[in-house]
Amino acid sequence: MISTPIQRSKIHEKISGELRSPDLLAKQPLIGVMMFLLGSLIFGLIAYYVQQKGSLVQWDITIVNHMHETALNSPAWVKNIMFAGFYIGLQGYIVVGVLLILYFLFKKFWKEFFMVAILYAGQSLLFYFLTKYFARTRPEFTVRIGAVIKYPSFPSGHMISGVICFGLIAYFLVPKISSRFWKAVVIIFAVLMILFIGYSRFFMGAHYLTDIVAGLAVGVAWTSLAIMLIELLYKKGGHKHAKEKETYVR
Repeated sequence: MISTPIQRSKIHEKISGELRSPDLLAKQPLIGVMMFLLGSLIFGLIAYYVQQKGSLVQWDITIVNHMHETALNSPAWVKNIMFAGFYIGLQGYIVVGVLLILYFLFKKFWKEFFMVAILYAGQSLLFYFLTKYFARTRPEFTVRIGAVIKYPSFPSGHMISGVICFGLIAYFLVPKISSRFWKAVVIIFAVLMILFIGYSRFFMGAHYLTDIVAGLAVGVAWTSLAIMLIELLYKKGGHKHAKEKETYVR
């Protein structure tokens, strides 16, 4: 059966409507490298000053105490909104990951499946080893807002999760949207959600500000590195398969 141009167009539209990796970092690996280096540099600088316990740490304590006083005097509805940041950064992160994994598994989109699986597994390992290594005690207050978390605070695991979760959503969705307006809406939404998660953790007194920024830096570095490497590996594998097929046909 010979397919007509109209049929081919419909097939293309159907395929392009599915969630797939746009291979942006495989086409422009310099972007991925720069994002990884920038995130690593910012994290490294903050980690150094945190370890030195110098003026940055004293500033950290001052600003988190000021934020805590503001939080205590905030209306109940503001506190309830900030509570949501904890659940979005944890339960929401898990739900999005499970849905993406199941979707890609059902579709047999293995590149995207491994992208999500590796990013999520890497987040757990990074959070565990980094917090264990730095072992930074969380801010201490006489009156707390919300439950006390026993894990060390540096870097913020919620921020790493937020970058991975909403970064992936934007990375998969934006290329599928034709309207520039809605592309901008998705990007702005993803950025605002990441910032909201970080601010809510700072507002609740669960983290110092440097914990938040360090978590953001780690999230950017890890997400860009993992996506770039997976896309490059699959691109290389695809080219190799195409050459072998061409040789076989000849």
